[in-house]
Amino acid sequence: MTGLIWVLEAVLLGCLLVYRWTDLRTVQPAWAAWLLIFGAGAAGGIGVTSCLFFVCGVLLGSPLAALVLELAAMAWLGYECLRRRAPVAQTSAETRPVALPWIAGGLLLALGIATAAMAIAWDLNAQGNWDAWAIWNLRARFLASPAGLAERAWSPVLGSFTHAEYPLLISAFVGRAWAFSHSVSTAVPAATSYVFFLALIALAAGGVTVLRGPTLGLLAALSLASAPPLLREVPAQYADVPLAAYIAGAILFALLDRPILAGILAGFAAWTKDEGLLFLLLFLAATAIFRRRTALATCAGALPAAAFVAAFKLLLARGNGSLLSSSLPGASHRIFDVSRYGTALAAFGREFIGMASGWYHPILPLAILAVALRFERERRRDMAFSFAILAALLLGYFGIYILTANDIVWQLQTSLSRLLVQVWPALILAGFAGLHAPEAAAIVTRVAESRVRRKARA
Repeated sequence: MTGLIWVLEAVLLGCLLVYRWTDLRTVQPAWAAWLLIFGAGAAGGIGVTSCLFFVCGVLLGSPLAALVLELAAMAWLGYECLRRRAPVAQTSAETRPVALPWIAGGLLLALGIATAAMAIAWDLNAQGNWDAWAIWNLRARFLASPAGLAERAWSPVLGSFTHAEYPLLISAFVGRAWAFSHSVSTAVPAATSYVFFLALIALAAGGVTVLRGPTLGLLAALSLASAPPLLREVPAQYADVPLAAYIAGAILFALLDRPILAGILAGFAAWTKDEGLLFLLLFLAATAIFRRRTALATCAGALPAAAFVAAFKLLLARGNGSLLSSSLPGASHRIFDVSRYGTALAAFGREFIGMASGWYHPILPLAILAVALRFERERRRDMAFSFAILAALLLGYFGIYILTANDIVWQLQTSLSRLLVQVWPALILAGFAGLHAPEAAAIVTRVAESRVRRKARA
């Protein structure tokens, strides 16, 4: 269980970095600022410590150097944050909706129920599902090994089923906690997955609150905290929930005009999975088209993690084939096979419908609010930016299914649900970010009522 200490230490280090080097602490309301700091800090801290351990502990063979650097950085950042403390502005009581405590209570209740269900799943299956122990945790064991076995984490000898070509953010982070604690605890990968889930919820609540107000912010978080497909993936300990957090965080910070943070999270998405590399390319392309003013800053934020991915792919894992490269032979025949398109489209449709649990489908909250509040015209460019990225990402996934040399039915059955989980939170948050804010409507109503009362008195 001592490995959990190092999971929490990475989260704290990330939060200190975000607090010290960004202006998120000045965001209003204060609770949204702290949620954004935690969400960005948890996801960013895991990414930073993963990279640091990969360089010091794996490539240089000195986990102790990574440990010393982390603790020194945390001590310095803690001192800097205390020395440069700044007051955080509070939300005006006049704009706080009456129903807000009830929504917040519902969110906490949903998180409590979800956590209890996950705890049962962890007790029944502490190792996680197949990919957790056959890919991510297996490679983490190699990276944490003191016997010089790290190279096996990307060795072609492992075979294609281990995806040795995948980037190493999750495996390096889990291996780091195991190496620092000198124990292989199943609690570490489980806690890592859960931290990413909490970071995603925090980013949703804080980000949408700053963009569209606290009511929509908490409702967006509640809709994710009660989404059955997302909740099922957390105990599986796969890399899809972390990737979903990075994708959603990158888009939210782009909408919040924090391009450096957006680029950093997009870069970490590429260091998490091959799908994240596709997201990074699409994210940078969309930024260049829709948000040219912030394109350079976004690229600067993404550059460090992107360099890690490039070095890993080109220097270490260059002997490993990817799903795309293995699908190129005979691809022309599969492209013109019309039946494959019908099979893939039908699977996408079934998977979307299958996201429901009983009568409840996770699209319902957004659909109901879209009818009640409607989308705001002034947010159309932001929505176009967000949905263009996500639509292109889904189209890329669809294209891979058409190209794959594997049996397409098997490929769809074993991966499509997880791919949709990667994209779903960002889709929901992009929709919430485009809605009319109920607080603005309430203010307009109060102003109109005040004018009517003044005319009546006159």
